[in-house]
Amino acid sequence: MIIKRATPSEAENILRLAGKVMAESSMGYAGNNTQNAINMFLPLLQNGAYYLLAIENRSLAGWILLGSDFNLLKNEEIGTLLDLYVFSKYRKSGIGRKLMLAAIQDLQTQGLKTIQLNVFEGNSAKALYEELGFRNLSTIMEMKIP
Repeated sequence: MIIKRATPSEAENILRLAGKVMAESSMGYAGNNTQNAINMFLPLLQNGAYYLLAIENRSLAGWILLGSDFNLLKNEEIGTLLDLYVFSKYRKSGIGRKLMLAAIQDLQTQGLKTIQLNVFEGNSAKALYEELGFRNLSTIMEMKIP
């Protein structure tokens, strides 16, 4: 397996794919919508975020979107992991872990000391994040108004 930084054309392809897996990635919170993925992730890519791709036998196995942001509460630049996805046929093979470790290494190389991510309730990847040292920091709550 190879992990590499996406080229601009590969990143464009990932944006379209991300829209097709939004419902799964968000545990049903968002629907699959390519335009929403483009609206959400393209500005991040234009501001320095980038994808790392996992390639297995010349096929795309998964990706992770990483970047940095200024955290006003901590008054420091922090790393952000914005979108991790591994295609179902490649799950349970360590690809998600390898993508996470590569992203953490990239952000560490940039001198960042803190990394944050968001995970939806019920996402089985949360166990991986905890194994890697991530901890719960806050809870986003929502109420539907009739």
